[in-house]
Amino acid sequence: MSDRAQQKRLQDLYSAGIPVYSFSKVESMQNCPYEAYLTYVQGMRDQALPGIYGELGGRVHDTLEEITNGTKTEADLLPDLQKKLEELELVGICFPKGSDGSDSIKKSWMTDMEHFCKTYKAPKGTFETEQFFLYKTPHGHYLQGYIDLTKIRADGTLEIYDYKTSTRYTGEDIKSHSRQLTLYALGKEQEGYEVKNIAWIFLKYCEVTYLGRKTVKSKEDTQIKKIIERKNLVKDLANEIRRKLSLDGVDEVDIGLIVDEALEKNEIPAQVADQFKVLPYVCKYDLTDETKAEAAKYFDDAIERWETLEQRLADGEDINELFPPLPFVKVTKAGKEVEDTFYHNCLCGYRNICPHLQHYNEQKAIEKEEDEDLFS
Repeated sequence: MSDRAQQKRLQDLYSAGIPVYSFSKVESMQNCPYEAYLTYVQGMRDQALPGIYGELGGRVHDTLEEITNGTKTEADLLPDLQKKLEELELVGICFPKGSDGSDSIKKSWMTDMEHFCKTYKAPKGTFETEQFFLYKTPHGHYLQGYIDLTKIRADGTLEIYDYKTSTRYTGEDIKSHSRQLTLYALGKEQEGYEVKNIAWIFLKYCEVTYLGRKTVKSKEDTQIKKIIERKNLVKDLANEIRRKLSLDGVDEVDIGLIVDEALEKNEIPAQVADQFKVLPYVCKYDLTDETKAEAAKYFDDAIERWETLEQRLADGEDINELFPPLPFVKVTKAGKEVEDTFYHNCLCGYRNICPHLQHYNEQKAIEKEEDEDLFS
């Protein structure tokens, strides 16, 4: 089904008064219910503060889309990112400071992304960006959205990709985040397409393949594949770089100088660069009947939860009971148990007006002052 036909279908649903959900709205209750209330019930999205990660990630997404569509080239990636960062910092939208008050968080993220921007090569094949989809769930609810990148294979089947500038997913996070990709596949399958693969492209990471020794006791080279965060590329490969330089007959003094320079630039030395294959990290997720059924049920349950909450709100139930703020989870830092407020104070769009956060920060300021008085 063409995008035009899908858009007409969407307008027909709107005209009939049938709600159409976005993945963001469905997922919002899993994050902070009070933030979801402000956004989707109160309609306060225009009052939300932009976040540094979302704004920079969005700029990278946009440039990648323009590269795919032929209106920009790979050379535009880094200047576009740097320009956006400058614009954001001018209006006070900045990276949070590290625990020591330094710019370590900014340096880490930008080092990863600068390496991606400098080394990115557009994939070959037939691609479409921002494909619209409209999905009808088993219970008759509707979800809509846009897909970052769709590859159209020679046989007409599809591969679906989602760009991510975040930390890569591990453990249970993989399953929870996979539902968005699975939703994309479900939407395209309802249009009559066969989806072969779904995957994330984690831009902060690269996949490195080379011939090397798996252990110090190994006697022969075998193919090794590693997923490395880009800022650590040379650091994680330093020993293998030294070994390959030595095998090529480079003396120890020169090896030390070459590796030191490589570490400073975070670039594999030209002398051995052709012995390492460095590609963007593409993390595939299994698309099975089971994962599709689980995702479809999840969306139905989440939408019906929303409908129930909105009805209870209309019936006059307490907002704070229906849409409580995201709790502060305790984490261990430097051997001490503390409350993690990173999302609340740095990422939440309503961090400047949230009464729950304001009350929490005021209480913490009072406690800090009392502690200082106690030990002064």
